[in-house]
Amino acid sequence: MNRNRLGMLAAVAMPIVAAIAVGCVTRPIVSGGIPAFAYVANQTDNTVSAYRVALSSGALVPLAGSPFSTATGPRQSVVCPSGGFLYVANGGTNGVSGYKIDLTSGTLTPVPGSPFSGGAGPRGIAIVPSGQFVYTANRTDNNISGYKVNNSTGALTQVPGSPFALASGDEAQPGPQQLTVDPTGKFLYVTNHLTGNIAGFTIDTTTGALTQISGSPFTDQEEVGINIQPFGVVVAPSGKFVFVTNHGLSTLSVFSADPGTGALTKISGSPFRIEVDDEDCSANPYGLAIDPEGQYLYVADNGCGTITVYSINATTGAPTEISGSPFQISVGGQDCAAGPNDDSLDPSGSFLYVANSSCASVAAFTVDAVTGALTPVAGSPFPAGNSPYGVSISRLPLN
Repeated sequence: MNRNRLGMLAAVAMPIVAAIAVGCVTRPIVSGGIPAFAYVANQTDNTVSAYRVALSSGALVPLAGSPFSTATGPRQSVVCPSGGFLYVANGGTNGVSGYKIDLTSGTLTPVPGSPFSGGAGPRGIAIVPSGQFVYTANRTDNNISGYKVNNSTGALTQVPGSPFALASGDEAQPGPQQLTVDPTGKFLYVTNHLTGNIAGFTIDTTTGALTQISGSPFTDQEEVGINIQPFGVVVAPSGKFVFVTNHGLSTLSVFSADPGTGALTKISGSPFRIEVDDEDCSANPYGLAIDPEGQYLYVADNGCGTITVYSINATTGAPTEISGSPFQISVGGQDCAAGPNDDSLDPSGSFLYVANSSCASVAAFTVDAVTGALTPVAGSPFPAGNSPYGVSISRLPLN
């Protein structure tokens, strides 16, 4: 990644956005800079905290009007590829809340018709790279809801066949937790928290409908069960590998993905044990993020309040912990444990943000472009609402 180019752009005070209609798919024309905004879903407050990201430092500056009200129990959120809309999974109720993002100020305005009905207790949320479809993992209903995005208004409508079942008949209830879409937009993967495996689906790129992949669900365990507790899931930018955290076993699973079918096969050595330096804590991996070039993986350890960083072998997908890892998450002198649920990189891979669920704050790190190592951003952690859960970063593309 060209950090010099980013640095020059960050030095410009205010971008110029062409006066065109911006939808979820349509990309605005930008000159003079790359505005970046961060959005944090505060689960207990039923709000979304919004910040401008200082591109020169990674610091978070609260936006006017923040925090913004949302539905009950917001969990994760996603931003459209265009930067025009934000969608939040309403984990305490049903469905999704949608917001229009002001491209200059970053402030949020509810999309007409929001919140949009869907499955009960959605935890994870994902959007396809084209911006056409949004999906939620519905923990209470044990299924996946699919929505088509109105590119003009941001409104959501259910895709044909939604919701899509994860289990049937007398099968154990899977308890879907998080989900992700591969870079091609052809495959979707969801972690089944209670059955201890990963479900895979093909995505109809015209309608958004899901069809379960042959052989799904997938696992790298000899015995599948509730003690595994898979949580976070990401796909490498190359599409070759899928990474999953198992917080019940303190492990990281790695699968190779078939480019034609989307089927998953465990790589040699998977699952990999997540080691800790502190004898007073045990690893409890939750969220994870991968850098835009697929070189480094960042695992949020809820049990120890740290980020474990791995370099990824581009050929095999095998993870190797980097020097200096794990990195401690600062709580700013508060009498609380960080307890991260989720972590997110900004689209350039320059900064990592972590929701401190127990400390009402967001920790920020600068990412070393060569080594992947983390350095706390000055002023971190930054205040958020109560029980911040998910973090999403918006950055407008350059013309």
